[in-house]
Amino acid sequence: MFPWNKQFPFDQSGFTQHFNKMNPKEVENYIQTVMKNVFGGDFSQSFPFQGELSQQANNEKSTHPPKPEIFETNDFIYVKLPISNDIVGNISIQHTNNQLIVNNYPNASEQNKYMLPSPVKRKGTKARYDEGFLEIQFIRLQEHNISEVDISF
Repeated sequence: MFPWNKQFPFDQSGFTQHFNKMNPKEVENYIQTVMKNVFGGDFSQSFPFQGELSQQANNEKSTHPPKPEIFETNDFIYVKLPISNDIVGNISIQHTNNQLIVNNYPNASEQNKYMLPSPVKRKGTKARYDEGFLEIQFIRLQEHNISEVDISF
């Protein structure tokens, strides 16, 4: 049996009283800090909704590359990155089954990782540069590994 009461402090009166005294912006900052500690520095790509405070933080950070457009169909995932003509020759692209890795983007010796919305195949990925955009087409992985878990009593 799991000790659920000891794992979560939410039922303790001191914890809830602390949050009742905080204003909404302090609560949002606390949640953003916890999310960054759990999911890493740029967790915003893993979650579709972010509050207004994280949007303001993203606007203040002008050094980050532009976010790609990611579009998903039944068979493919498309990623569209804005890239200038002078750096397209230096860029290299790699991917895992759930992440796109772009090396030397937006500057030399930088690496950016983007989460894909669903698993993709290792082979068959195509990329092309057209009118200031790098377009990458992934083939979605239709096979999902399903495991059955026994329940102990």
